[in-house]
Amino acid sequence: MTAIRLHDVKPTQDGTDKGAIRRRTVKADTTPNTLSETEDPWLETPHDDETSKLPLESRPFIPTSVYWVSPHSTLASKITVLDLSKDMDVQYSGMTDEYKAQVAKTMQDHSYSPVITCTRNGWFSMNFDITDDQDKQLAHWAHPWSSFGEAVLTFPTDSTHSSHPISLKNKMWNTRTEAFTINSQPFLWEPDSHWHSQNMTLYKVTGTGDAEKKFEIGKYAQKWWGSVWTGGTFVVDDREIDGVVACLTLVVVLRKKRQRAAEKNPGR
Repeated sequence: MTAIRLHDVKPTQDGTDKGAIRRRTVKADTTPNTLSETEDPWLETPHDDETSKLPLESRPFIPTSVYWVSPHSTLASKITVLDLSKDMDVQYSGMTDEYKAQVAKTMQDHSYSPVITCTRNGWFSMNFDITDDQDKQLAHWAHPWSSFGEAVLTFPTDSTHSSHPISLKNKMWNTRTEAFTINSQPFLWEPDSHWHSQNMTLYKVTGTGDAEKKFEIGKYAQKWWGSVWTGGTFVVDDREIDGVVACLTLVVVLRKKRQRAAEKNPGR
């Protein structure tokens, strides 16, 4: 299994599929690949202050896929993701109330099977097995006991989603930006507000040094306010990042969000 510390899916063309994603054939072999992104120096630096100041490239954000992360809490034994892409007939023009209402209507009008299911290995376990809509293994997720720890997603050796281990982490305690790399390409999850993480943006980072910039490739909007229950609408441009990877990085970031809330308010 190749590891991906925290990180493509498109709807099938078959109209009979319910929430099916671009099919990936994987074997049960879980031997790690030799190539690793886990020691990338870019991941070793804190990101909240510096990356929030990165210039935003003036390119349009045109998502190609629409997902629904089912609302879940820290105690959830399963986390599911639905692919609504083939049934969304409204063009994305921003994460407006009208767009989110259309997402809700689409789910009401159609029946979906989860394209991604994360199943906890045990009641007290921090590890999850991840399967697709055919119950085939997509990845394994090992999560840290603290929000500032390192999350690792491990993919089968023949996975088409990731060919190497990938790490998602933020070294500084209580910072909310999470970073990961794919083939040495940096990505960031950042909250849209200084005060809360109800809405978040996935960025791709380009350039180096003083020429470093970022541009939007994904947007998440939470269904309910607060940190106990997380989940909601996620749109992403899967021409810039594998859709499965993008969804799984989001699920990991949401778990870290709930951990931060518990660490700040241990009695609640």
